[in-house]
Formats: sequence, structure tokens, C-alpha cells
Amino acid sequence: MRSSIHEIFATYADEYIAAYRPPYAHIKAINHIRTCRTPALGAAAYDCGCGETTYVYHSCRDRHCPVCQGSNNQRWAAKQLASSLPVKYFHVVFTLPDILNGFVMANPKESYSALFEAASKALLILCADKKHGGFTPGFTSVLHTWGQTMQFHPHLHLIVTAGGLAEGGLRFFDVSERGFLVPVKALSKLFRGIFIDALSRMAPLPDGLKYELYAKDFSCHLEKPMERMDNAVLYMARYANRVCISDSRVICVDKASRTVTFSYKDNKTGGDDKQMTIDVFEFMRRFLLHVLPKRFMKIRHFGILQNKNKAVRVARCLRLLGAKGIRLRKMPRGSPSNLRRFLCPICGKPLPPPRHIGAASLLANIRLIC
Repeated sequence: MRSSIHEIFATYADEYIAAYRPPYAHIKAINHIRTCRTPALGAAAYDCGCGETTYVYHSCRDRHCPVCQGSNNQRWAAKQLASSLPVKYFHVVFTLPDILNGFVMANPKESYSALFEAASKALLILCADKKHGGFTPGFTSVLHTWGQTMQFHPHLHLIVTAGGLAEGGLRFFDVSERGFLVPVKALSKLFRGIFIDALSRMAPLPDGLKYELYAKDFSCHLEKPMERMDNAVLYMARYANRVCISDSRVICVDKASRTVTFSYKDNKTGGDDKQMTIDVFEFMRRFLLHVLPKRFMKIRHFGILQNKNKAVRVARCLRLLGAKGIRLRKMPRGSPSNLRRFLCPICGKPLPPPRHIGAASLLANIRLIC
């Protein structure tokens, strides 16, 4: 279950820390990733009646770990489907201009909070305007801080219901047929103003940079609405629990030249598949650019879907739409390959509940076996 990214951090972590002296948050992420699913974190021991003992090493459960986050997508998608509405969904992307990158890196928590506040307020204000329908939509926002080559590129992905509650919650106003949610230019300008105001309130924004931001066009991208709600949720699940690069994109790790080759899509040429080779330290530096502030929530819900009293609002929307809630089967914990490991490799019988072994005891057992 170890990945190429784990091996890179396990091999070069000490050298990288000595050379770059990264902040504590980065060192913590490095140590979690390189020890994930190794004896250093202990293991679950499954004792079969035939005398065989199977060890399964514990995961680090760090949200920046490429293996640990990949297994959360199914459960997250199932939870979101339970509160979805039978309407079309829009995919909206809010992007910050490049001139802000240095400031955002120095003030990540304040900048990301301002990004969430500005995107949500701008969308809710325009949707509430009578000219655009006068309704309250529901949407889920996911923060991403990277581009295809792992460079710093902070932006928000949103899936927004094509309509929402109107007239004090007495009617569901559906905008699926008109093909657009709100005017993009108006959304971009309102987003820019709210963001600059919110960021100035949360962090010391230099006057020169503030003037540059007012003169800069902020990017808001709205795609055509997706027909099915389950497609929209599964699409968002791809963005929700992931890190800046998946192990499947790592093509080669050359220890002789100390380089990493990975694939990426070049959006400037229409999404062509290309490859990039960079130094292993540069690969680690780019990966660690996207370590989030401690306890920062990268997934947030707004409007109809905000957490407080969400079940009441969703139930009201379903009644107004004349639809029933979605019944979901219980999602299995882990993939089929993970489920197979709970069968004894010798006799093939199901393994009993495990006993947990600490790292020190496990390492001592390994030394005795060796």
C-alpha cells in the first residue's frame, strides 16, 4: 500500500529538512507521510486459528497524505448525496490573481478565509437579487491551492444548485432551464470587492497591493449545468479529498539523477497530456506548498446546505419539488482489495477482530523474527 510519493519522502526527508529548514507544519506533514503504513505507527494483528498472524500497519490519517485521503472519497460522496436535491448543478470556480501569491503564502489562514467569505457572499447576494430570481441556493465549496504542475494556485471549486428557496421558503425557484446561474462579470466584480475588504480586515494588506488588486480582473468561471445530481456530487468528490498530485501521475523516480518525472495536463494547449522532470527537492518543495493551516476547514457548505438546520431546509426543498429523499446503501470501509486482506493468506478463512500492537512492541517482534 506504499506509494511512490511515500518512498520519495522516506528516502529524502532528512536531507530536505537539513537543507531547507522548513516550518514545523511542513516537518509534521513530512514525518506523517514517510511513516504512514510502516512499523513506526504500530499495526493491527489478526491472529487466525490456523496459527498464522497477519499484520496491517496503521495509517497516519494526515489530510496531506496521498494514500489516506484517497480512501475518503466514497464515504464523503455518499454523505453528500444524502442531502442533494433533484435539480441540475452548476460548477463554479473562483481564482485569486497571481500577484497575491506571496501575500497568501505569508498569511494563509486569513487569505483562505477571505476567499471563502468573498465567494459565498458574492454568490448569495447576486442570487438573492430579484433581477436574477431572488432565491437562496445551496452549494459546497472546496479549497485547492495547486495547479497541474503543483505550483501555487489558490482557488475554490463550488457545486451550486440550479435554483433555491424563494419567497421566504414558500417556493423553490428553479433556474435549470435558463442555462446560467448569475452574470459572470457582475459576479467577478462583486467577488473582488468583497475579497479585498475581507482580507484588509483580517490581515495587514499593503496599500500598494490593494490598489493593484482593484485594477486587476478576478477570475470566475461558470460551466454549463450538470444534468444529474449524483454526477455533480461524484464530480466534486474528485476535488474534495485529494492532495496536489496523485501517485498515478508519478511516472519515474530516478535515484541516480535525483529527479522525479510526472504527468500533467497543459491547460494552455487545451489539456494536452505532457510530462515534467524536476529535482526531487523541488518536487518536495512544491508538494509542501499546499500544507494547510492547522484545523483549517477546506470544505464548507453554504445557503440551503449550510450545516445548521440543513436537514429541515433540504426536507422543505424536497417537498416543494415533489421529490423523495435518496436512500443509500451502506458504503463498505475500504476498497475490495482492502477487504480481501482480512482473509487469512494460509487457510483463506475470515480473520477475527484484531489486537493492536504499539510501534515499540512491533519493532521488537520484527527484530526477533529477523
